[in-house]
Formats: sequence, structure tokens, C-alpha cells
Amino acid sequence: MSILNTIAAAIVAITLLVPCAWAQDDEDTTFEVNGYLKVQSGIFAPLLSDLFQSDENIAWIRDTDGNLALDNDGNSIPCDPVMTPHKPCYPESHGQKAGGLSMMRAVLQLEADWKPHEKVGLHAIVRGVRSLETDADGWAQPPVASNIIDPEERRAAIRDWVRDKYYTQFELREFYLDIYPTDWFSLRLGRQQITWGETGQFRLLDVINPIDTTWHFGPLESFEDTRIPLWLAKGLFEFPEIDHALELVWMPGLDRPEDMVTVPLTFVGAWGLPYTNTPSPFIINEKVFKYPKRAVWDTMRAGFRWKGNITPSMSYSLVYYYTHQLSPPIPLYYDKVKLGPDLYDSKNLERLYLGFPRQHIMGFTFDFTLENPIGAVVKIEAALEPNRMYPRTSTTGQTHPDPIIPSRVHFEQPRRMALSYAVVVMRPTMIRFLNPTQNFMFVFQFMHTVVPGLTETDKIDLIEIPGFNDFKVKMHSMKFVFAAFTNYLHGLLTPKLIVVWIPPDPDRVNRSETDPSKMSSSDFFTKSSMFIAASLAVRLGDHWRLKLTVSDFFGFGGPYAGAGLFGDRDEINLSVLCQF
Repeated sequence: MSILNTIAAAIVAITLLVPCAWAQDDEDTTFEVNGYLKVQSGIFAPLLSDLFQSDENIAWIRDTDGNLALDNDGNSIPCDPVMTPHKPCYPESHGQKAGGLSMMRAVLQLEADWKPHEKVGLHAIVRGVRSLETDADGWAQPPVASNIIDPEERRAAIRDWVRDKYYTQFELREFYLDIYPTDWFSLRLGRQQITWGETGQFRLLDVINPIDTTWHFGPLESFEDTRIPLWLAKGLFEFPEIDHALELVWMPGLDRPEDMVTVPLTFVGAWGLPYTNTPSPFIINEKVFKYPKRAVWDTMRAGFRWKGNITPSMSYSLVYYYTHQLSPPIPLYYDKVKLGPDLYDSKNLERLYLGFPRQHIMGFTFDFTLENPIGAVVKIEAALEPNRMYPRTSTTGQTHPDPIIPSRVHFEQPRRMALSYAVVVMRPTMIRFLNPTQNFMFVFQFMHTVVPGLTETDKIDLIEIPGFNDFKVKMHSMKFVFAAFTNYLHGLLTPKLIVVWIPPDPDRVNRSETDPSKMSSSDFFTKSSMFIAASLAVRLGDHWRLKLTVSDFFGFGGPYAGAGLFGDRDEINLSVLCQF
């Protein structure tokens, strides 16, 4: 984090208790302070998806044309992409050692709310984080390739880089002023999180704040913890006569440039993306991330949300936001290594430049309740990205030279329209033989993304994540989520189950011999991927909370697609929380 934010966080932390005396003497003012201390740790433990056996890291040396290098006996030559960062070393699969530390994180958070006047409120959150480095962080991919010769020293330096840059934090997480000048208008200024959308897990319209999931698998953690707060201005106009409201948001770009986008998961090892399986002919010495901070018109973001109630049981919202693609970074151009006057090495890149292009996002939400006998809540959310940019595979020939800089080559990355929508159904159900006193809450979620303008060439050439050439962009992508939870002993025990299934891409599986238009049932299973997370939360009195979570990733579709990217990260995780 920036020095300015660190100083601000320290000042706020020291002065949080100052208004207490004033609040005690003035009946019109209120001041509250609370917080928590949380310690969370986990280990990698191969579970059912891996038949309780650890995967191995398997990689092979290829030549600069992408062909397998062979020894004198005609056998492929194994390699390690961390140990040989300047060689074309291409992983085939990836794994983590059983029993290895997946995370060890301690968080101290202090939150204060001060209301010196009925029309003014001040809110602040200061958070300190300290995490231990893990062996898996030795697989992180810093932007600059290491020049350390000794392999063990190289891994140690990478682990230290991850720990210092992402596992140690002291930040002013939130700090905003609420002003209520009238009954129909309110203003919030400062560092904050703004949540749009209704479907939660999918974040289709929750696009204002980027996220940081470098310390754990994102879907298993609260968005309150993973969102990166930004300095924002939010105005809310309420129209009680028609039961509607208009929310305006403006981001002036006061944050650090790297905090304005989602943290690339290549930067960490334990919960980061594995080394790519790209057969790229290039050797990259440095990656330069062109964060959105070059000019005022390139930095600012703005949008609005119009929301209201149609009936007491039916509501909707309309959303528009002009922003950047927060993830993944898109390769824009590269500079070749200069060998001499007007001579450049086309296989060796001095720098690869990646950016976060501008985009528009618009959509709507619809929320309604179905009364008895159905007794369910239905949420619908849709997001349209009319100009989303997709990266090409690393072997693409879609490039053109820079007309001014001889060493520079630009990628021709296309923009396509993408439409995503999600449906969520929540229903409380009593199952007395399992829980005679409390309901089970069942949640069914479905998300579908369509890229209607995808050509046959795009299906081969466009990918979701730069470098992961097997992770192709699909015309139709779907996710199914099922969750169930209840509680026992008046909330003392809360078990929860989450199952996420990602069906295969019908364009990339073998077809049935009897009907070529249909995929075989075996492929439908073996090409899909999923993960299962089962947890048990325990409440101990008013202050202590324990939570044990077991997560199993089924990467049936392969290690470089879908949930297979985390297929080696089956985990047992325990957190202990003390609230005060």
C-alpha cells in the first residue's frame, strides 16, 4: 500500500478513541468502536478428487518453436519453470505437496462509527494483516524474471517477494463521511466499498471495487474481505412518492494505480494461477503492467444505479458503469531485445506490456418473492459488456509492428460483446428428521455467459487468461451452484455445503457416434469440472467463532481449464475469530 495510506491508517488508528469523551458528555452524539482478531490457517490435503494422492509438477523443455526437446535417447527432457525461468519450459500438470501450508494469516481489524450530528456520520476501518510465506509461493511469477543463479535462493527470494508485497498489510481500509443535508439526498465521500447486483457469488454488476484473493480461494471468502476499497463519491437521491432512488458514483482516481484493478493471481503461489501451459516461442524477461493512471480521462470512472420497488414483494434496478476491465490484464505489445543496429531478437522479449482497457458495463436486477405454497425468493441479474477485449493465444500471428519504434510489436486483440445473466432461487425448507427445530436454506444458482459474435477462428484463437492457451473463450459458458445450510442448538452449530459444477464446452468434446450433434455421456462428465466445500461454524459465547472448511476441487476438464486450475489445492482450513 502507499505511504500516504499507511500514514492515514496510523493516524486514524491512534485517534479512534479520541471522540469517546465528547460522546459521553453530549447526548446528541454517538460513538462506537468494535473489531475482531482472526487467525486462519490451512494445509493442502489431496482428497477424493485426487484419490488421496498428490499430483506432481510435470514440465518439459521445448525449443523456441514450441517443439519438445529430446535427449540422445529420444526422450523428452523434464524441467522446472521456476528453476529455469529463461528457458522455454512448459508445464503439463501441476501439484502441491500433501501437508504443505496453504495459508497462515492473522488479521486485526478495528472499526469505528462516529455521529457528531444527526446529519453527519464518520466511518473508519483500519486493518492490519500478517501472513506467513508458504512453500507454494516459490511458484509465484514476479513481473521481472529472477537473475539469481542458485535455484533454492531463487525460490526463497520469490517467497519473500510475495510475503512483503501481498501478505503484509497495514491499511486504512475504509474512511468515509456521510452527509444527510435533506430527507431526499445523501452523500458519502471517502474510501469505501459499493455493492451493486443481487446474485452475490457471480459479481456480474458488482464491478466498482476490484478484488484481492491472493491469500485464499476467492469464492470461499467474504466479499467484504476480498474487495479493494477505493476513494469514491456516492450521491443518493430518493423519491419516496414513487418508491425509487437514483445512485450516482464517481471515482476520481486517487488510489494507487495497482489498487484500481484486481490483483493478478500469477503474483502469488499458494492460491495463485499455476505456470502457464503456453507453447509460446517467446522468452519474456519482464512484464510491465500499464495500470490506469496515465491521464485524468483514463483514470476516472463513473456510473449510476436506478432502483425501486414495483410492489412490496418485487423490486428492480438498472445499472451503468464506465470503468476498466479489472481482470485479466490484456497483452498490448512487446519490445524485442536489441542485438545490434537495426537487429532484434524476435524470440527474446525484453518487455511485455499488459493493460486494462476501458469498457462499458450495463445491466439490470430483478428480485421478487413467490408466496406460499412455493415460498421462495428469486433473483435475476444480467450484465452486458458491449466492448470486452479478449487476449489471443501466445502463438497467434495477429500482430503488427509499431510504425515509430522499430523494436515494438503490437498485438491485435479483438473486442467482442459479452452477455452474462444469473438466476438465483432461495427457499427455506423444513426437514424435521435432519433438524426438528430450524429450516434448511437451499440456494440454487445458475449463470450463463454468451459471446454471440464469436467466430470459428475466435474459438481457436481467443483465451480467457493470457498464457493459458487451453483456457479458450467459449460462445456459451455455464455454472451451476447449489448451497445448503442450517443451524443447531440455537445457532451454536452452522453446517454449510457448497457445490459448484462447470459443464464442458460442447464444441471441445467428442461427439456421440450415433448422433454427431450430441456429446457422449462419458465426455460430458470427464470434461466438466467442479468443487465442493463443506464447512462447520461454531459459535462460542458472544465473542468467539470457529470455522472448519474442507474443499475438494475436481478438475476433470484438465489442469489448465475451469476448476482444474486449482485441482491440486484440495484443502483443510480452520479459522478462529474473536470479536470485541
